[in-house]
Amino acid sequence: MSPRASLRRRRGFSLLEMIMVLLIVALVMALVGPMIEGGFTQREVRRAARQIAATMHHCRGEALARGTPQGLVLDAPENSIRTSDEGRWAILTDRAIITDLQGGEMVGDGVMQVLFYPNGSTSGADIVVASRRDPSEIRLRVQLDPLIGRVEVKDESPE
Repeated sequence: MSPRASLRRRRGFSLLEMIMVLLIVALVMALVGPMIEGGFTQREVRRAARQIAATMHHCRGEALARGTPQGLVLDAPENSIRTSDEGRWAILTDRAIITDLQGGEMVGDGVMQVLFYPNGSTSGADIVVASRRDPSEIRLRVQLDPLIGRVEVKDESPE
């Protein structure tokens, strides 16, 4: 038999080669999968913190423009935020939860109202947004200065 004839008959891959490729793909997916999931979760926690900060900026701007106090209600059990006039509201993503509320006025179990005054001051707030899967792993703190109304988002995640 000529070498050309044997080449024509041997097309494709052997079973051993296929198994090795599948093992390599499985190993790569096992290593990369959790990293991708962690990236999605971190992005959603950042998005939720930015959403809270943006709503705070909105409320402060409305109080200054209208000359009347404006309120922001943060509802940890419902994982939602809303302005007191119900003009703006949002349910935070499933991957991020409000884990700690301080400042403002507690108006229910896990529900806090933050007031924004026409002179630019606020009742102040300190809110922690974290990963639902592991609240100690990915954490962001949203701080609202009571005197000047400045909003700051800080990373509280362990290094």
